[in-house]
Amino acid sequence: MNIIVCGGNGFIGSNLVQHLLRKGHSVTILDRNKTRYSLPNLKSFQIDLLKPDLFQEEWFNNIDAVINLSGKDIFTFWNQEAKKLIWESRVTVNKNLVDFISKLPEKPKTFVSASAVGFYGNNGDDELTEESPHGRGFLAEVCISWEKEALESEKYGIRSVQVRTAPVLLKNGGIMHQMMKSMRFGFTFVFGDGNHWFPWIHMHDLLRIYEEVTVNDSFSGPVNASSPEPVRFKDFIKSLVSFKKALIIPFPVFLLKLFLQETSDVLLFSQRVVPSKLQKYGFTFEYPNLKNALKEVFKN
Repeated sequence: MNIIVCGGNGFIGSNLVQHLLRKGHSVTILDRNKTRYSLPNLKSFQIDLLKPDLFQEEWFNNIDAVINLSGKDIFTFWNQEAKKLIWESRVTVNKNLVDFISKLPEKPKTFVSASAVGFYGNNGDDELTEESPHGRGFLAEVCISWEKEALESEKYGIRSVQVRTAPVLLKNGGIMHQMMKSMRFGFTFVFGDGNHWFPWIHMHDLLRIYEEVTVNDSFSGPVNASSPEPVRFKDFIKSLVSFKKALIIPFPVFLLKLFLQETSDVLLFSQRVVPSKLQKYGFTFEYPNLKNALKEVFKN
């Protein structure tokens, strides 16, 4: 397939581009940062996706699918400026892309948008499938609008998929990168009693999920990209320190909320997410178990 990957130089995007190329697809990267490598079957254009007047129709010629992974890192303090950037880099970019695609004489067949398990908010012990209602809070609001703009593509006969991604396990990025910062100094934290549910996904499985929902017409709408075995946060930390020795320090919830305010939602929300659609269509996880996933992450 000929696939555009927006945000193809980011944490997930750069890994996905390499995966798609290995699988024999042709890839075009649209990203505000310059691509650092040149490979067969790869094109790259440096573009601010918040400036649709700079989009070029020729980039979309003979394109089968568009995957949008654009989005500012949420692991930052959510002041008003950060919230604006988080929102625009997801919601506004989706709108810009769909609006532009809607005017193309030849449209891609599929539009795949990133989303996040933040859609579900804080849900205690409830099992969360793609049919579960949205939650409350800034992340939920972003995800609702993010997905709404992606679904607009269906008006133009385009299959739309929204990949609700759990925290991704890979040593050099995402939540693991944040946790490793303190672990290098020999400690890590459990927030509150640590009983809240923590969904997760190994990067390798996430890349396979993105390819699967792009090439398989059975998928549409939201898809939970999370391991079928979510764990409680305290158990995640215990598993983590079995591979990277560190002292586990209890961190009171009230202090976390005092320091991080609304940003603490990322670390405190309980989300027992299960990948119902993937299981329904027979997707096989290579790393469904946390211990095996972390073993692979820390193999080097």
